[in-house]
Amino acid sequence: MVVEDLVARAGELKQQLVEFSQQPRYDRAFRSMLADYGDAVEVWDESQLMLLWDSFVLEHRLRDGRTVVEQFVDARPELSPQDRQMLLGWHDVVSGVFEVQRRDGPALILVNLVDDLTYRTRSTLGPSVFRRTPKRSFLLTRLVAVGDEWVFSGPISVLRPAERKLAAQLALDMSLRSPESVFRNPEKLARAWEMQRAERQRFVRFFGTDLVVVPGEQAQRRLDEFYAFRQQEILREHPERAHLAGTAPTPVVELPPELVDAETVAFIYDEDDGMDFLAEFGLVEEAFADPDLLRRRRYRDTVLSYLDDDSVAPMVLRRLADRHPDTVSTVFRRLLKRPRFDWARDGEELLRSAKPEHFARPPLPTVTAVSERLADYAGRG
Repeated sequence: MVVEDLVARAGELKQQLVEFSQQPRYDRAFRSMLADYGDAVEVWDESQLMLLWDSFVLEHRLRDGRTVVEQFVDARPELSPQDRQMLLGWHDVVSGVFEVQRRDGPALILVNLVDDLTYRTRSTLGPSVFRRTPKRSFLLTRLVAVGDEWVFSGPISVLRPAERKLAAQLALDMSLRSPESVFRNPEKLARAWEMQRAERQRFVRFFGTDLVVVPGEQAQRRLDEFYAFRQQEILREHPERAHLAGTAPTPVVELPPELVDAETVAFIYDEDDGMDFLAEFGLVEEAFADPDLLRRRRYRDTVLSYLDDDSVAPMVLRRLADRHPDTVSTVFRRLLKRPRFDWARDGEELLRSAKPEHFARPPLPTVTAVSERLADYAGRG
């Protein structure tokens, strides 16, 4: 099909999808999603609520694990393979703040301030809607793919060219809140991995290792000291950023009470998973060193929490296994009551079963490589 026909078909399918999504059976799921945003939704305008509904329809996983659009496709066996492919591709939505570069016939050429990529974009309502999107204006919206091009999904909010600072700040907030949006750009992804490796080396230079265990009462102080060291190194490496030191506080992570109240806290800076903080790591490591300690409820419950808590990455248990290769199998035999358990044979299967969310997505850096045009905003309050 030519692009014009694809865009027209996309408009028809989107209208059918919207009508399908308005069935009462989806009301409860949407209210639950809405509740996640708390009181903020009380001041949202109609455009914001429509964007959230679009996200609900295309991206939100329902109780059966499918999205509304996937249920729509399953309920329409008459759809052509091309229709099905296009609809199912809409889960890969591009959200952002898009600067209008120029008009190109029936399309707009947009640059996303979040990922620095260019998108040739059409509207299923026709090019007449572009009258309110002049060159150098900014569009807060979502795009989905139609063939090799893009169409708007949901409403469009327009900022004037004079509102560039606001547009940049909104794009920065989105970059920091949803770094996966930045990583659509392979150059940004590669740069973020480089930054994470450099940050890890900084961590190792300060602590002497990439895994350090400290008393909980000292954890916040030690973390603050690391961030002060980090800022000093950055300013030595990039003296041109010195003007930011007087306006931006030293970046500090405020540890939650369950960490500072713990007997021990581990700081880990993993090559792939980035920095992590773990309460009672000392106690867990004692159990790995001496599995007989698992007879005590406190040890058993804490080690089990490391296995069952999805916030504890699989790499943590892998590291414990690497540090205690002679006892790791015994630990899990006793913990799981599986006398034939062997870590070398069964360990990865156990991790995949206990922590499926970690294996359902590709590994991504935990630092974000924002674009140069947004970098100046990163140090501002």
